[in-house]
Amino acid sequence: MTDDERAAARAFVARCEVRLSTFHRIAVGMLSGAGLLVVLPVVARDSVAGVLRSLLIDGISAADVALVAGVVAMLALPMAALWLLFADLTRFYFHANHLGGEGRDVFTPRFTLTSLQLPSDELGFAAGEQLEACRTDPRMVELLVPANDRSRRRVDRQLAVYSGLAPGHDDVARARGLFDLAAATSRPLLAEVAKVEYGMVRHVLRLRGLVLRYVKALFALLTTALAVYAGDAIVAGLDKGQGMTVPGSIALAAVLLIWAPMVVLAVTSPVRWIEHLMRDDGAPETAVADDPDLTHVERVALRIATLGWLAAAVAMIMSVANEASGRESRVWGMAVLCSSLVAVIAAAFSGRFRSLTRLS
Repeated sequence: MTDDERAAARAFVARCEVRLSTFHRIAVGMLSGAGLLVVLPVVARDSVAGVLRSLLIDGISAADVALVAGVVAMLALPMAALWLLFADLTRFYFHANHLGGEGRDVFTPRFTLTSLQLPSDELGFAAGEQLEACRTDPRMVELLVPANDRSRRRVDRQLAVYSGLAPGHDDVARARGLFDLAAATSRPLLAEVAKVEYGMVRHVLRLRGLVLRYVKALFALLTTALAVYAGDAIVAGLDKGQGMTVPGSIALAAVLLIWAPMVVLAVTSPVRWIEHLMRDDGAPETAVADDPDLTHVERVALRIATLGWLAAAVAMIMSVANEASGRESRVWGMAVLCSSLVAVIAAAFSGRFRSLTRLS
């Protein structure tokens, strides 16, 4: 490499380090926001308890069982979206570290940002020898492996978990094992450039899906919270200590029948917005809805929302068929059921729903 080529490679690696720090600031924002999303259900805990209590006291009918199943499905959907979000966050920050060569084939977990070592071809022979001597200096090694038996035993236990990192008989070998755990490897400068390029692609792809899943989880949680508050308003109209009445069952089933298509519409909106953006930029067709990584939340939401809708439909039919229901309640309940059914059929014949169903 010429001096200009080496300078360009160094500048590129430095630029990538700045870009990676930006990626991680975005991911930290997602992590903080996900923590706030977990706090939101605490606000609605009394509403959820009130709805379930009204369904499980004063006799349990078949309609009540179906409504309980629908409410459970309604609560399970945002929890599933949050679960997938935290799974994505974990995969963003951790992945496999393959330690091959020298007769070993070991996989260890590592943080997404690796430790760094000076590229192996940056120094001449004499300077390289001096650097290696500094690395084996006991005063340097004890910064990583304190010079006491208790710390040595702790490091030995940590390294012994991975058979290919079995510690040696001195602190320098222990330090090298910890370097391997931190994925600190001295590569030539061009190899470091290639590693950074691959790492940038991995970060971009994972962060792309992470941001989408965060938005979808937020939409699923807010849509479900509105449904829970509506159900709590229905329960609040009942006499204290009274179980769910037939008109109350019709009203709660209507809430679930409205929630199911609305939550599917909410979680599919981000990908649909991206599709519209691509079409506005001139794309004749897009394959965003066919990307299994970008539409995983939608597939899970479709399954759970379908179960909730079916349970609510069964509860509505049973409640409407009950002799205790008034004529006005029957008409209102059947109107909501038919409207919800039309919405589901319209979604089933849309190209987007067919694409998600095929992928699932």
